[in-house]
Amino acid sequence: MLNFTDLSKYINRLDLIKDTANQIIKDFDMFGLEIKFSGNAFNAYEELFEQIEPHIDQLITSNQQKFMSILYRIDLSDEQIKKAVNENSSEPFSAIVSDLIIKRELQKVVIRNHYKTL
Repeated sequence: MLNFTDLSKYINRLDLIKDTANQIIKDFDMFGLEIKFSGNAFNAYEELFEQIEPHIDQLITSNQQKFMSILYRIDLSDEQIKKAVNENSSEPFSAIVSDLIIKRELQKVVIRNHYKTL
C-alpha cells in the first residue's frame, strides 16, 4: 500500500510540482484569486506559499465564507487543520493553512498520477 501522507519523495519531481502548481492556480482562480508559478521547482514551495499565505490571511479576516469555500474545494477538513494548529501552535494560522493547502494539492496530484498509471 502506498503511503500518500509521506510526500517527501515527490517534492523533487518537476512534473508533480508543476501539476501541483497548476492545481493550486486552478482552485484559487475559481475564487478570483491569482496565483502564478515561474516553473522553477527548486523553490516552488516558497514561491507558492508566499502567494497563497497573503490571500488566506486576508480571507480569514475579511471573507470567512470564501475562506471556508476554498478549504472545501481543496478538501481540507477541520480535523486536519486542528491537528496542524496543535502541532505548530507558534505559527500564524494563515501560514499553517497555506502549508496544508500546498501539501493537500500535492497529495491529490500524487494520488491522481498513481491511479492514472495503473
